[in-house]
Amino acid sequence: MKRLNELKRKFKLIGEVRGKGLMIGVELVRDQRKKTPASDEAAQIRGLCLKRKVLIGHGGIKGNVLRIQPPLVITDSEIDTLVSTIETSLKEVTK
Repeated sequence: MKRLNELKRKFKLIGEVRGKGLMIGVELVRDQRKKTPASDEAAQIRGLCLKRKVLIGHGGIKGNVLRIQPPLVITDSEIDTLVSTIETSLKEVTK
């Protein structure tokens, strides 16, 4: 969660990072103040992560939440890969 919150400070597209344990949601918004859902961007990021062999979901009522639900046996190295892949995908979408 710490690294995802660092990404939140870096990317205005991230409106909120929330979750418990390993079930994490990263809400994407086009406007921080109005919290306008960024559904298309969430789908794009999910697709880019999948292309890079990292499987995440997207959902929420508006389809603008990246869902991260790794297995309990995930390693620190795999978590680093996950967060780095999300960051690379965010950079690509927010160009």
